[in-house]
Amino acid sequence: MFKKNLIAVAGLAVLASAAQAQVTLYGNVDVSVARTEAKNVAGDAVTAVESGIHTGSFFGLKGQEDLGGGLKAFFVLESDIGADVGETDEDGLFTRTSELGLSGGFGTVKLGNSRSLGFLANAAYNPFPVTGLLNTSQGVNGYGNLQNSVTYMSPDLSGFTVAAQYGASEEKGVSSAKGIALNYAAGPLAVGFNYSTEERTLSAGVNDFLRAVPAGFVTLPAAAADLDRWQIGASYDLGVAKLFAQYGQNKFDYVTGADTKAKFYQLGAAVPVTGQGTVLASYANHKVDDTSLKFRDFSVVYDHALSKSTNGYVGFKGTRAQNFAGTKETYNTLALGVKHAF
Repeated sequence: MFKKNLIAVAGLAVLASAAQAQVTLYGNVDVSVARTEAKNVAGDAVTAVESGIHTGSFFGLKGQEDLGGGLKAFFVLESDIGADVGETDEDGLFTRTSELGLSGGFGTVKLGNSRSLGFLANAAYNPFPVTGLLNTSQGVNGYGNLQNSVTYMSPDLSGFTVAAQYGASEEKGVSSAKGIALNYAAGPLAVGFNYSTEERTLSAGVNDFLRAVPAGFVTLPAAAADLDRWQIGASYDLGVAKLFAQYGQNKFDYVTGADTKAKFYQLGAAVPVTGQGTVLASYANHKVDDTSLKFRDFSVVYDHALSKSTNGYVGFKGTRAQNFAGTKETYNTLALGVKHAF
């Protein structure tokens, strides 16, 4: 199946290139050897070859057409890659991004499967690439995409930008998702706020920060609820280091009248140490109110540029987890890898 998918994509690329010279094939391949050890009763430990542990592995096709008068049409198609086993995303070919849009003096409008506004904020105020497993802010609001969506992004208005997003539920009785974002960037400072509402379950809403914890360690209720998310973030470039911070909350309002809040914060820094090397560090704390469920993550990575396209890295991530029963476990991961962008 993977081979057939690649052949199909290659054929699409050739046809698109013939029809439109501005189509680009691009992506990133990130592969590492990682050792994860758990301090628990079982004493679990595993050494594995991993894909995308730092920056994520994917390939994409993008292109645009000048329609005249400053108006352009564009498309983006991206698919995650399991480079360690040679597979695309099990959920589909272009589940990472698949969108078509128009841009001009009015801003940008795009339709399809797009990154959520929360995801974009997470990426903007984070020293780590959001899609890598060494990232500590997987539990910060908005990890992932909004399918069946319409997204509007304004042009730069003296440093301010605004965005709005609508995701159709396409299901009777299920509320559609809605989101807004406001960002400001000037000189070394950038700040942002985003808010969204949708119908989710607690298990889906906080599962993002459970990805580093083995299945079965935490069992979450799956009752439907209205989910309200908000998040603030900021970054400041000191020259010798760039600082990042985020804080967010997920509030679940259940039909039973009960409600639950999951709170997250993340602090980080990116510090150039040589002409080719950068140290990335991040700490994050995740907690569900009125329960003992909480997680703390710390990551540090040294990323060294071997060329304009290829980097080597060594990274460590430690996770301290406690479930509803108060059981505590610790997971430590050490990774050595290489990534190539094309």
